[in-house]
Amino acid sequence: MNEPSQLCRRQFPENSSRRGFTLIELLVVIAIIAVLIALLLPAVQQAREAARRSQCQNNLKQLGLALHNYASTFNAFCPGAISRFSTATSNWCLQPSGVYSGYAPWTVLILPYLEQTAVYNQFNFSELFTVFMDAPVYRGSATNNAAAMNPMPAYYCPSDPIANSRNNVSNYRGVQGGGTTMDCGAASYMFYTNGLLFVNSNIRFRDITDGTSNVFLLGESYYNSTIGTTGGAPGNSANRAMVWAMAASFRNDGRFPGNLASTRNGINSWTGNPDTTSPHTTTSIYFSSRHTGGCYFLMADGSAHFVNQYIDSQTYQRLGIRNDGLPVSGFAF
Repeated sequence: MNEPSQLCRRQFPENSSRRGFTLIELLVVIAIIAVLIALLLPAVQQAREAARRSQCQNNLKQLGLALHNYASTFNAFCPGAISRFSTATSNWCLQPSGVYSGYAPWTVLILPYLEQTAVYNQFNFSELFTVFMDAPVYRGSATNNAAAMNPMPAYYCPSDPIANSRNNVSNYRGVQGGGTTMDCGAASYMFYTNGLLFVNSNIRFRDITDGTSNVFLLGESYYNSTIGTTGGAPGNSANRAMVWAMAASFRNDGRFPGNLASTRNGINSWTGNPDTTSPHTTTSIYFSSRHTGGCYFLMADGSAHFVNQYIDSQTYQRLGIRNDGLPVSGFAF
């Protein structure tokens, strides 16, 4: 009969070894994993941004389809913003102190063509519309204020964290015109009427003599809101949240075209912080985006394209004008 010690020696020979990883080997493995993660992370981030850009482009295409369906129904594009003041009068945007006349913007007028009839029916189109939700002097009727608080995902770019957190702002502006000569306004607020969507506009396809593939209809902007230095709590006048249903304003203490902008200054060329600076000084003359290197525009023909922020300035300005008859040579998507 075998002794217990002999059994142990047969099962676990003296020359057998049970060896684990050394500290150096573990460190090498960890370093290799870290390098792989560092290499993969930018690719993952780029893939996510590419998906967000694709969604943003698709948003514009859907808005373009809605605008075209509106034009097919009424034989003209909807007004960029409705006002009781006529743009035919001299200095029409320079109204007396306290006068406020903002009615429905294009973002509300096309809701039935975005399958948002239920939200559309919440508005009262005979009453004033909201300009700034958190500033009492710029609020519309109670009915329209409440309707403007509806989240509207079709109007915000997935790359903009402010739009995605507030849910009731818009990243898309109607192109009211372009060039260096405005129709009415001053340095910080500029109104144009040579584009496709402007105050009381009624533009038909036949009016786009430069060609629908050569004129901007909508463009991106992330100049949506300012948090305010005092915290931006509801009711704080420093908080200038620009809601997606924002009307145009002609008060002498705040004139701006709402969800409209012009191709006057270059894409992404304003270097200020929209979270600390009142947006009505920037929204009417800039387009911008959170995408690197430019922003998306919707052409009058319904196609959406990414436009480089270093596009020739004269070409860029001409693309905002519907009928200047000037070439846009060198323009390429």
